[in-house]
Amino acid sequence: MKHPESVGPLPVVRTHDGYWCHPALDRFYAGREYIHPAEYKNWLAENGLEDCMVYLEDDEGSPAANEYAETASFACWQPPVPDGAGWFVGAIFDGEDYGPVCIWLRPLEVPCDVS
Repeated sequence: MKHPESVGPLPVVRTHDGYWCHPALDRFYAGREYIHPAEYKNWLAENGLEDCMVYLEDDEGSPAANEYAETASFACWQPPVPDGAGWFVGAIFDGEDYGPVCIWLRPLEVPCDVS
């Protein structure tokens, strides 16, 4: 039986423009521009993870949004952490259709089977 690699929090060292990707997610994408949503959901399930997307466009008028509008950099953006515990950064990148986005990941809470 193959066990998935453990995907957990790592230090986030962003590029000068603001990009970063967790090595496990980077290996999954393997240089592909597009991943079918079902394939991504399967990867999350196989790794016991859930995700939450946070978008810079939700911070309209912020210094980070102004920086992005003027320079296409989002290096000063500090994506807000979703509610709840255990979140870590999966990736920060510029989505073609929606601008900068942060993928937050965390382990799924698996209830015990007490039957």
